[in-house]
Amino acid sequence: MKRTFTFLIFLCSLSALSQSNYRVIFEADSKGKTISGKRQDLINYVQNGNPIRVGWVLNFKHPKTRDIVEMQHWTDAGFITTLDGHVFAQIKSIYQQGPSPSEPPSVFLVDDKPNGWVAIIGTTGVMRQKYTRDEKMVKMMLDSGLSQEEVDKQLKDMEILNVRTKWAVSLN
Repeated sequence: MKRTFTFLIFLCSLSALSQSNYRVIFEADSKGKTISGKRQDLINYVQNGNPIRVGWVLNFKHPKTRDIVEMQHWTDAGFITTLDGHVFAQIKSIYQQGPSPSEPPSVFLVDDKPNGWVAIIGTTGVMRQKYTRDEKMVKMMLDSGLSQEEVDKQLKDMEILNVRTKWAVSLN
């Protein structure tokens, strides 16, 4: 029994050591201006075939308090492109989700379609996204007081957003 317990602790230690540790090496604001790190370091890392994680920051108005709420997303970069001194990462399709700024805050799945949202995000601060237009989401927006024209404009405007980006590399 003592040997089994010792062996389990050893396996847990190995598992903890083998987990990837990432470090942000470049961050840009929503206009692509460097906040921290060097974009060339990121480009070099990408061009050597290394894995990248990309994070981005979205700000939105709380529907009741009208305060600005910050939400961050992180994911593994899928298909990666370098072009003219910038890095672009294609984000793999996910189930589309949305924020619910309730107490406590939560995140909900918009629908049950596994290919509901995809995006390309760049160190330029531009995120181009495609998503399934879900009628439940449209109804929720209409119920929040927006007109049909405002909903259509907001959904169209969301296809191209400027976002603060963070780029992380594995330390292993």
